[in-house]
Amino acid sequence: MFVLMISIILALIIVVFAVQNAAIVPVQFLFWSTDLPLVLVIFCSVFAGALLMFSFALWREFKKQIGKRGKSINGKKASVNGPIDVTDCKTSSSQNSAEIPPVEEKK
Repeated sequence: MFVLMISIILALIIVVFAVQNAAIVPVQFLFWSTDLPLVLVIFCSVFAGALLMFSFALWREFKKQIGKRGKSINGKKASVNGPIDVTDCKTSSSQNSAEIPPVEEKK
């Protein structure tokens, strides 16, 4: 709730600032040049900054979710190339041997 209130206050300050600066200004980028209202330049700059911050937050959350998936049920970090712990298995080897046919060796 606090972040929402701060965001609304900042948005109002930006709107007031942009509306008070409505003059036409020259804008140059590399080989491109044009005249635009300063209001449009301010709003586009704020929108680009907000989009960039949203992308960083989304990336951070994505990396956090990937990190959580790397952990096992017991809270231990899963090893990609390490040994497999079979002590948590509920079935016995006699039950599994009835389901899986024996492998015949080729000569």
